[in-house]
Amino acid sequence: MNMLWKRVPPMMAALLGMALVVAACGETEVVTETVVVTSIVTETETVTEFVTETEVVTEEVVVTSIVTETETVTEIVTETEVVEVMVEEDRTLRIAMKDDVEHLDPNFGQANLTNLVLKNTYMQSVQYLPGPSQGDYAYADTTAFEGGWVENWDFSDDRTKLTLKLRQGLVFPSSGRAVTTDDVVWTIERAFALPSGPAWVWGNIGLHGMDQVERVDDQTLILHDIRPSTIVLPLMRDQSMGVIDASAVRENASDDDPWGATWLSQNFAGNGRYVMDSWERGSKMVLKANPTWPGRQPYFDTVELLVVPESSNRLALLQSGDVDIALDMSASELELAGASDGVKVLSIPDRNAMNVMLNLEQPPFDNEHLRKAVAYAIDYDAIVSGVLKGHAVPSQGPMSVNARVFDLFGLGDSWIYEYNPDKAREHLAAAGQPDGFEFELVIRQGVALDDAIAANMKANLADVGIDMTIRPISGSEMFEVLNVSDLKHQAAFRGGLLDYIDDPYYHFYLWWETATVINWTGFSDARVDEIIRETASVIDDNALRDPYREAIALVTEASPMLWLANANFTMAMREDITGYVHHPDGLLWFAALERA
Repeated sequence: MNMLWKRVPPMMAALLGMALVVAACGETEVVTETVVVTSIVTETETVTEFVTETEVVTEEVVVTSIVTETETVTEIVTETEVVEVMVEEDRTLRIAMKDDVEHLDPNFGQANLTNLVLKNTYMQSVQYLPGPSQGDYAYADTTAFEGGWVENWDFSDDRTKLTLKLRQGLVFPSSGRAVTTDDVVWTIERAFALPSGPAWVWGNIGLHGMDQVERVDDQTLILHDIRPSTIVLPLMRDQSMGVIDASAVRENASDDDPWGATWLSQNFAGNGRYVMDSWERGSKMVLKANPTWPGRQPYFDTVELLVVPESSNRLALLQSGDVDIALDMSASELELAGASDGVKVLSIPDRNAMNVMLNLEQPPFDNEHLRKAVAYAIDYDAIVSGVLKGHAVPSQGPMSVNARVFDLFGLGDSWIYEYNPDKAREHLAAAGQPDGFEFELVIRQGVALDDAIAANMKANLADVGIDMTIRPISGSEMFEVLNVSDLKHQAAFRGGLLDYIDDPYYHFYLWWETATVINWTGFSDARVDEIIRETASVIDDNALRDPYREAIALVTEASPMLWLANANFTMAMREDITGYVHHPDGLLWFAALERA
């Protein structure tokens, strides 16, 4: 530890010494800060006056005595000196979140907090570069990329072949093993064996089997016969696309679990900018900066993810400065946070969707009239203005009104659901249930925004005789409820749903193809499937316009979702947190953050 000192008065030196003892006992970094020290100097001047006094003692003797009178004059002189003193610099980022991280397996990265951790602990193939500053934030530049585990990439002229060069010097920090293409090949093979998140991403790129993967050498890989598309690189920056330490997982696999899914769900085998240091289930996860990362080290060497279920407690911790960022705050709480000393609130126009997934595979929502009854019973404007405090706009169908092609394709023409209780009653009667029906809505527990929107919906539905029960569940339970192979909900609300890539094909492949990985409604339409297949390799917007106008009209008419609102991305943080870069996936990127 380097220390810079100049002359300091004794009392100041004592205080600084005490500060250094405190710093030496902790792990925070000690840095210098310039301060002004004022010292008081007393200068004393003595003035002596000699007076001669003569006294006659006898007639014969004369004695002269000397009397000294002394006057002391004190002058106060103020001397100012600039010195370097030692102060502590806090390199720990503390984030309060509503729930615990669901699991750590990149193959099952559908849950939000899991995605947050995967994005920061597993190095993706590529990553967006930050765009120009917008003040308190910057948007990621979705047209510019930097390498992750891929250092260089090269497309063939027809874009059906992609050559990938691994970054030199990569190691897995947990084992110290070098990362090679053997790990990449095994990671892709595991994705196909456990068909979920990464398999869906590779499939969207056009990679469907290992016969398309050629290992050239330890650092070179070629992907053959992929789909020509402008979204290949955006797909490859998905948080599930990190390389897994194949040896570490094999050591913890079994005959019943050959891909080590049980072990990897609770353990770390990646090589991102951060690594998992510890995990106290239900309480705290600690991430540490990866010392083996070959690029620039992040500012924060420690990130603490703290489980604080009550949003009011997250707000209080943020206001007191005990945490730096509080996630999942309601609009009302964001207003309180923004009015607090030392706190700022980011509100960023985005494509966030507030949607209710209706399960078409079981009653009551296997009945289209009941789905439409609910859709017409909701007061969308009241949710935007009352619950979301104007930080949103009403939705107008499957694709966000802020999507790149919404106006270009004229997608507002397909929207049919406005707040109309009379139409809701007509559909109830057409379904043979004029007096209404009952159903259960599951929401994420501890998320004040979800609570508020659900309460608003419940009141609207009660006006037309529909009884909606609200059941809050944990993130891990929500993950199970929305398991596409066995949908367990009647209706499920999720805020913050986002197409990670702003593209119509991507949206439909993600949500509305019969066999898609997150078909959380059980929707299936042969014509929609056909449109998705026909447009898989189409890049020109003009050629996409008519097919997707048709597809959106079909989905909207079927009403498999309640599209409530497109909300701004909002986040409350301490004023001294800087460097926020907003990515299209809405996931917080720790490596860009700093403390002012």
